Amino acid sequence: MFQLAGGTAKAMDYEDIVVTAWKIFPEDFGLRKYAREYPDASDIHKPLYGPLKDRGLVLSGNKKFKLTEKGLAYAAELERARRGLITLEEAMGQKAPPDRLSRDKEGELKRICETDAFRLFSTGQREKILDTDFYAFLGATVRTDRHEFLGRLKAVGDAVKDAARISQNPKHQIASDLYHFVCEKFAAIIQRKQGKS
Repeated sequence: MFQLAGGTAKAMDYEDIVVTAWKIFPEDFGLRKYAREYPDASDIHKPLYGPLKDRGLVLSGNKKFKLTEKGLAYAAELERARRGLITLEEAMGQKAPPDRLSRDKEGELKRICETDAFRLFSTGQREKILDTDFYAFLGATVRTDRHEFLGRLKAVGDAVKDAARISQNPKHQIASDLYHFVCEKFAAIIQRKQGKS
């Protein structure tokens, strides 16, 4: 997807993703008996609609997909590993965490600090934070599908976790505290989206 979109968040048709993956990696994305002759869409479908959305790496709608800011940052690291510039472990974040916030996390925190939930929480009015404020804090809506919601929850969680660990910006600590507060206050929404009662 990163190569197909030219390293941008451009929306891509599902069929284009399937064919491009097959052209680049025919053994991995081809039909078992006819790998070099025909693509196999099933190996693309499951990750796109499940784990990649759950991790906040892709967004979808009407059989079109695009990488999120988090997805672009992750894909860029994987591309660097493919070129041999870093190890795969480094690209996948399995090495020691960086000592500064990535661009996608900086953007996420900037967005969070402009929400009504942040304003209410930082001015001591936490009881006024509604579920609509919670959704806006995540960058989602009540209509956001399950996988995309879980992806947004993960992306925001990752951003505030890193910010609390390394940022000296007091707003980032407030954002971290707010994240924990809203996750507790709206635990029922989170559990419902996770498929738990």
